[in-house]
Order: sequence, then structure tokens, then C-alpha cells
Amino acid sequence: MPTEPAPSPSSSVSAYRKHRFLFWVGGIFGALIVALFIASFFLLIVALFIASFFLDDMIRARTQVAMDQKLKGYHVVLAHAHLQLVGGILTLNGLKVIQLAHPHPAVADVPMMRFHIQVKELFSRRVVADALLSHPKVHIDQTQLVAEKKDTVPLRKKGWQDALEAAYPFKINRFTIDDGDVVYIQDAVNPPLHLAKLNFTTDNIRNIHAPNNVYPSKFHANVVIFGTGRATIDGHANFLEEPFPGARTQYTIENVPLSAFDPQIRQMNVAVSGGRLSSNGLLEYSPKVTRVQVDNAIVDGVALGYLHAPSTRQAEARRVKETGKQIEKQNNRPAVDISVGEFDITHSSFSFTDKTTNPNYRLFFSDADIALKNLSNHQQQGRADLTLRGKFMGSGDTNVSGDFLASQHGPAFDLNVAIQNTDLTSMNDIMRAYGRFDVAAGQFSVFSEIDIKDGDMSGYVKPMFANLEVYNYQKDKGTGVLHQAKELMIGGASHLFKNRSTQQVATKVDLKGKLTGPDISTWQAIVQVLHNAFIEAILPGFDRAVRPNAATDVGTQANRVH
Repeated sequence: MPTEPAPSPSSSVSAYRKHRFLFWVGGIFGALIVALFIASFFLLIVALFIASFFLDDMIRARTQVAMDQKLKGYHVVLAHAHLQLVGGILTLNGLKVIQLAHPHPAVADVPMMRFHIQVKELFSRRVVADALLSHPKVHIDQTQLVAEKKDTVPLRKKGWQDALEAAYPFKINRFTIDDGDVVYIQDAVNPPLHLAKLNFTTDNIRNIHAPNNVYPSKFHANVVIFGTGRATIDGHANFLEEPFPGARTQYTIENVPLSAFDPQIRQMNVAVSGGRLSSNGLLEYSPKVTRVQVDNAIVDGVALGYLHAPSTRQAEARRVKETGKQIEKQNNRPAVDISVGEFDITHSSFSFTDKTTNPNYRLFFSDADIALKNLSNHQQQGRADLTLRGKFMGSGDTNVSGDFLASQHGPAFDLNVAIQNTDLTSMNDIMRAYGRFDVAAGQFSVFSEIDIKDGDMSGYVKPMFANLEVYNYQKDKGTGVLHQAKELMIGGASHLFKNRSTQQVATKVDLKGKLTGPDISTWQAIVQVLHNAFIEAILPGFDRAVRPNAATDVGTQANRVH
């Protein structure tokens, strides 16, 4: 079949020349249509941009109501809102969160909050939001904190996430806090607890990527703690886990001043002065598991003091009992894993002040170094090792070593204690409180080995007194005649019972018996052992050394565990 010849270039040119006007008119019309389309699109954008400003009041009111409906015990006040219809960017300014029980001051102030569509997830065929909180400030005082604690609705169930999502029609997939600030004020006297420069970022909240991972979402945070401390966390989370989100993170904290906690922990009869904490490890918390893994922790230069007072005696007893119960509750619990690889306390001091006696007395260790290794709440992890070195009452060379086990059958630990050459005059207050006498000179040493297993206690306490001088005319001349006579008799008796080769008054008291109950915790067992050793062995040991007829009574008391 013959093919039709293609038109030659000359024919096309001749056609253009023949219909030049028509080509010219068509080009103009085409250009006008394109220009009109561009102008219309531009005018539409301008119109939407201008119109968005007329919607500000309506958007502000709608957003405030929507967030209020989701919150429990709190409400929000929003100063301004603006929605850019082009791009779908919602900006909230001057957002305040107010506690209904105590409205002043506001518990949170967010100068700017911004939502927009997360563009990169459009390629995953998901329309989700990116939320930013810029320079948010959280302010909580003691009154507001107490009200929150008394509320029957837990803080995590107050609707915070729902309120945030109510502000924007799309689910939040990325969340950022830029330069946040958190302040807790206990009272007008003590400095506030202040977390500054808080930066936090998390992505993939909706589990769009790696949905089968235990923790699909990454997060990172860093913060300045109480002025000098620093903390950094890097981890993963599952924000959609029920009934609450789960997370696992590595943490590092450096140079955190412990004295900042003093006003809070004084309510537990503990005073803290100085001290810096540094640590690193791993934390995990989810509906299925709780894990605290401290790889290393160091506290340097802290002074801790415990005050035993008449007004708080019952509260202290309840606190010790409750603490013991909580510790034992977590022992060998499958879903709870707590471990401390190494915990060191250096260049520190510890004291105990008893104001329930007459006179009051204070016991303390100075220049103390403590090392704790391999502590765990699971028996299968083996024994934890403890060593302590320091100065008892500022003069007695102290060495303590021991090991602990998270036994399934009650407390299990061994202790070896050696305190040598303590200046005995530094213990006059406690000797007056329990022995009704004091000394003018002398040195005190004590050696002890104690073993606790399956509810049974065994061991001994061997107190030793050297160069003892009970009566001193210059020291005692202001006291009564009967008191002087008593001390003179004690002093004379002590010379009769001295070991002639060592010039020491020495006794040995066996400690045997059972703990007070089968459910007693390791913490409570340690308290009992210290009480038994010091109050019922060491102090009566002095009396027994100088008064032989007291030996039977003291020995009977020492065999009883309180």
C-alpha cells in the first residue's frame, strides 16, 4: 500500500505565513489563560492569607474550649491563636495552664506553641503533625503539689496528651520542647529547685516506622539541673502502649548538687549539706517491666545527718517499716530489675542525732569513703560487697566490710566491723544518756562479726577501753558529791579489771537470737543489729567491765534482739 509523503518543511513555513494572524492570536490567548491561572492562584493564596487573620478570634476560642474539655483539674487560658490556611500552620501564643484548686500562679506558661503537617511523612502516605513548644515554663509551689497529691486522679490521667491533640486536627507524630524551664518552690525561705535549658525531641510517635519494635520511637533530652548539674538521656519509647507509654533510655548525669534537696528531705528527718552526684546507666519503665540499672554512681563531699526526735518518733517508725516493706516487695520480683554495678561515696560524713534522750547525743563518721558493688534485687545476681572506711567520732579508725544477698528467705548478710582508738570523751553524751556517767580520758575500740541468715543472728561484739579515766577533779568539781563518788568507784573498779599486758578493759558479748519477725526486711534487720550491738552490748560492756556483778544482766540483754 503506498504511503503518503510527509509534509516538507517548506510547506509548514508556507502554512504559517498563510495563517500568521491566527497563530499570533492563539498565542496571545494561550498566554492570557496561563497568566490568568497564575494570577488566580496567587490571588487565592493572598485571599486565604488575609482571611486567616479574620479567623484568629474564632480559632482562639475554639482551641481553648477544645483543650479545656480534655483536661481534668486544670484549665487553659489562650491569649492568641492564628491558623495559616496556606500550609495548615497553627500558632498559639500566651498559653497558660491553671490548676483549679490553686489558680495562682499558673502552673505552666507557654509563650509559643506551633503545629504543622509533617511533610516527610506524606511520602509514607500518612498525614500527621509536628508540634513545637518554645520556651515553656512550668512553675509549681508546695500548695499546688500537695493538692495534686491529694487528688484521686493520677497526674498522668489528667488528659495532657488529649488536650494537646485537641488543638490540632491531625495526630502528633513529632514533638519538640525548645529551651524549657521547670521551677519548684517549697517556701519563701529556701531556694527553688530549678531545671533549666530543657530540650526534648521525639519522633515517630505514631509508630509509622518499625511498628513491630518494642520501642519504635526515638527521643533525646538534655537539661541543666540546679545550676551546675547536667543530664542527658537517649532512648526509645512506645507512646501508644497501653495502659501507659513505655520507654527505655540510657542516662548520664554529672555534678548534680545534692544540697538542693535539703528542704524536701528534711521532712523525713534527714539533712543534707554539700555533695555532688554523677552517674550513668539505663532506665526502663513500661506496663511489662521496670528496670533500673546503675552502671556507676559517685557522690563526693556530702554531709548526711539523721535526726531522731520525740515529735516524729512514731512517723519515723512507720517510715522505716514502710521502707522495709517496699524493699522486700521488690526483692526477686520478676517484673522488677534493680541493679547497681558500683556506687561510691567519697570524702563524706554521716551523723545520727538522738533528741529523745537526756542529754541528747550525736554519733558520726567523718572522712568516710563507702564502696558498694554488685547490688541487686535478685538473688541469682549474687552477693553485693560493701566496704566503709572513715573516722568514728572524728578519731576512731573505722573499717567495715560485708556482703548482702537478696535472699528469698529473709535478710542475708555478713558484717565485719573494726573501730579503733576512738577518743572516749567524744562519747560522753551517749554515756550520760544510757550509763549516767562520763569520762575524763580514754580510748574506745570495738570489734564485731555478725551473720544474718534465715532469720537467725549470730556473732559477737567485743568493746575495749584503754587508758580509762572516769574521775577527774577539775572536770567534775562542779557536779554533786554523789555523782563524783559514783564516778570515782567506776574509775577505781576499772583499774582492778584491766588486762595488765595491754592496759585495756575488754569484754566480749555474744549476739545470738532470732529477728523479730519472719517478714522483716534487710533494712530493718540492720537497724536491729546496730541497736543490739551498740545499746545492749557496747555501753553495758563498759559497765560490765568495771562492775562484775553486772555481767549476767548485760549478757542476758545482749542475747535479746529488739
